[in-house]
Amino acid sequence: MAATPFAGTIAENIADAKGTPQTPVRAPQGAPNVFLMMSDDVGFAMSSAFGGPVPTPNFEKLAAQGQRYNRFHTTGICSPSRAALLTGRNHHNAGVGWLTDVPSPFPGYQGRILPETATIAQVLRLNGYNTAMFGKHHNVPSGERSAAGPFDTWPTGLGFEYFYGFPWGDSDQYSPILYRGNQRVEGEDAKGELLDKRLADDIIHWVHNQKANAPDKPFLVYLAPGSTHAPHQAPPEYIARFKGKFDQGWDALRTQTFRRQVGAGVVPRGTKLTDRPTEVPAWDSLTPGQKAFAARTMEVAAAQLVYQDEQIGRVLDELQRMGQLDNTVVALMLGDNGASAEAGPKGTINELRSMGNHDEDQAWLEANIDKLGGPDTYESYPAGWTWAMNTPLRWTKQYASMLGGIRNGMILSWQGHTAKPGGFCGQFAHLNDLAPTILDAAKLPAPQSVYGVAQKPFDGQSLLPSLAACDSAKPRTQYFEIGGKIGLYHDGWFLSGDDGRLAWENLPPGGVRPKIAWSLYDLTKDFSQSTDLAAKEPARLQQMLDLWRQEAEKNSVYPLDHRFAKARAVAALRPGAKHYDFWGKDVTLPAIGNGPLLIARSFTIDADLKLDSAAASGVVLALGSKFGGWSLHLDQGHPTFTWARSTDPREISQLRAESALPQGASKLRLRFATKMMGGPATVTLSAGERDLGEIKLPTSFLMPSGNGETLDIGRDLGVTVTDYRTPQGAIEGDIPHVSIDFD
Repeated sequence: MAATPFAGTIAENIADAKGTPQTPVRAPQGAPNVFLMMSDDVGFAMSSAFGGPVPTPNFEKLAAQGQRYNRFHTTGICSPSRAALLTGRNHHNAGVGWLTDVPSPFPGYQGRILPETATIAQVLRLNGYNTAMFGKHHNVPSGERSAAGPFDTWPTGLGFEYFYGFPWGDSDQYSPILYRGNQRVEGEDAKGELLDKRLADDIIHWVHNQKANAPDKPFLVYLAPGSTHAPHQAPPEYIARFKGKFDQGWDALRTQTFRRQVGAGVVPRGTKLTDRPTEVPAWDSLTPGQKAFAARTMEVAAAQLVYQDEQIGRVLDELQRMGQLDNTVVALMLGDNGASAEAGPKGTINELRSMGNHDEDQAWLEANIDKLGGPDTYESYPAGWTWAMNTPLRWTKQYASMLGGIRNGMILSWQGHTAKPGGFCGQFAHLNDLAPTILDAAKLPAPQSVYGVAQKPFDGQSLLPSLAACDSAKPRTQYFEIGGKIGLYHDGWFLSGDDGRLAWENLPPGGVRPKIAWSLYDLTKDFSQSTDLAAKEPARLQQMLDLWRQEAEKNSVYPLDHRFAKARAVAALRPGAKHYDFWGKDVTLPAIGNGPLLIARSFTIDADLKLDSAAASGVVLALGSKFGGWSLHLDQGHPTFTWARSTDPREISQLRAESALPQGASKLRLRFATKMMGGPATVTLSAGERDLGEIKLPTSFLMPSGNGETLDIGRDLGVTVTDYRTPQGAIEGDIPHVSIDFD
């Protein structure tokens, strides 16, 4: 956006000078608004717009105006899908080959969108658009999520002039930790409304003001609500709508969904319904208690999607009322990957607590049935529902080797540009097609350089021609890879390379060097990837293997890493500083990032306090939430330590000192000691020379939950660890200094 060159004359007096008016950059004549929405962990078969059991009338209404794509593909997991959508490049090519939470020192896995793969927001902003993002931005490395930045991977560093949302993998819907730009939102009165409604309200407010100030300037609005990723939470009246609707179980539901899909043309006639994996239990094998718990989890997930559909409907209706919808390209992607099975066969009420362990007590799960969907659970449904939500496809999220992980429904609508409104298009499509599509609609070329950085070419292709004439036989090559699971599409054929790791496991059989099982499918005749033709087509199999290796090398896919969750996170841990100083009672850091990781090993905390009274209450230091966290706080002057591995009372420990601290200045020490990493721990409280008591913990490890929870001094933001006598545990006094020392 260079300034207009000065071509006038300069004179001593304005009467003799001639200026050159500065002409602002304008979008091409007729360039449309753009509204992108990508929901989270919604399987191919969840929404009624694609034959699913959850009624989503607003998605259906948009589909009737535009076109549905039933061979649309994502990458198989969160961060890579978002990078591919925003950049128009393959995820490794953009530097985001896996979750940004755990970057690694290889070109395809740095966890940050590269300058040479500029986002669609950067390109449109430089060409006369206003740009705004709302919701989940899971493309900020964990070490860059604090007040110290750097902020070039935040939405405002990637071309979005405005951002309202959260920069990590999931969010509590009742007590979200949110940012405007890169500043944390505090003290905002949301009247108890859930996150999806807050996001919709903010979009409407932003669009009202954008059009008031620049009515002829087109906008890009990108909404990534974060639902239906865990935690599944929804208003109770929405959950009540589905009472008993899923009592038939996942086996029967999958069959019912398949029949609807065939009848509606979502899947071609002749498609086979693939079998349930043996690792997913049959519904009839569950006990009555297990069935009751599982059924309610699905009721909650359905309610959450209905709530999401309503909020997006509000946004689209407002655009219609404003006269903007007819000149808006709308692309709704129903999921950034297949439905998620990370909660395992049992399901969970505490996502991060169970990930990799799945040892929650079944009786405790069932005891929480009436709380499911509310603020006291951080739930996700059992893998059986995941499988049903991906009907008729195989497997789930994370499976880049199976269509259940990478095929999602997509709706593309632009008034007056769709030849057959309401129809289905079977042309192969991918997230990396959206950026080229938007530039095509705006009549803008792909940039050769952005901010002086030469750009990689797009890996995707414009889908605008498919609105006029869908070409299901169009040649296309597209690779897939997530966590060592491999896929390759080439002109209707699909190569699958699977390492055997289940979505709820940390390592595959064989550890980090598993044997990959290769299979081959003709998707022109086999929509659901049901019939392996590898044995019948050895020559084609070899050709596909050779092509896969070429694509992998070209896109920086190697080295393959088959680890997931804890296995990958633990391997990425690096020793931090041994000493930390914090000054003041309003300090906040990411729970897991560049700061101190206050779990699993021995450390000492010394706090200088200045209390308003001898009965002062409030937090000295808190980590995480009641779903996983601990807090050092005062209860009417009594130093108290609360440890909550989960909300299960058997996993909560508390020490409350008998004596109180005096009014005014005092010192408080917490000693956390463990003899082995993650083993049992002893916690001791003291004030000066006075011993205030100790407590023994069965484990020194917990997972600070959820993803956006923080380490806070002087308060407990987000979801609190325990109940306090002051709002958010605000300390009644001051905390001039806190020091932390690791052994």
